[in-house]
Amino acid sequence: MSLWEKWEKEKLEKQGIKVERHSDVEIYDMRSKTNVRKQVWIVLGTIGACCLMVYLALIMEALYNGRRWSETYIVRLIAAREAERQSVSE
Repeated sequence: MSLWEKWEKEKLEKQGIKVERHSDVEIYDMRSKTNVRKQVWIVLGTIGACCLMVYLALIMEALYNGRRWSETYIVRLIAAREAERQSVSE
């Protein structure tokens, strides 16, 4: 629509004549909706991969250093904390 046509339509509307408006512009919602299921799978996959890496690291340490599970740093730390809690509770 040219500017002249726009002015003519506005002038007719001011005079009280009903004018049809034709628009060549189509408005769409451009924002895509979030895929919650995909996001949940990504988060669960990431957590699973992290747990798998820790498990593999513990296995590799046990194989190459000849240690047992109870001798790893994390297990010793948890056992020490539990023993400390038990001694405090008595």
